[in-house]
Amino acid sequence: MHLAMGTLKRPGPGFLPFILACLLVALSLALIASQWKKGDGKAPFWPERTWLRPLLGAGAFALYAFLIDLIGFLPTTFIFLVLWMWIIESISWRRIAMVSVGVTGVLYLIFGYFLEVPLPGGIFS
Repeated sequence: MHLAMGTLKRPGPGFLPFILACLLVALSLALIASQWKKGDGKAPFWPERTWLRPLLGAGAFALYAFLIDLIGFLPTTFIFLVLWMWIIESISWRRIAMVSVGVTGVLYLIFGYFLEVPLPGGIFS
């Protein structure tokens, strides 16, 4: 996909994403530089197993993106929320069930009913 940049007076559709990406890179580099100066260099970048949660989160999002077209929006969103709260957040099963059902229902009402966005039906279509 190619989004034209345009000019400063007439920005194209690629102008805002480009500016935001530059800002994100600049702020990330500033954050890395500020933390680099602070540290004594002896502490590991990922102490112990703290890298596991971000990796599981990225894997959960990738699985969600893969499964949403196969099994549909409703079951995929529900399963994603259950897995996220069970593995990443470690909360009680009662709260997991209530939040998963509630958030899935609210998202369906907002996007599927009120905004009439065509959501993937998957096995239900």
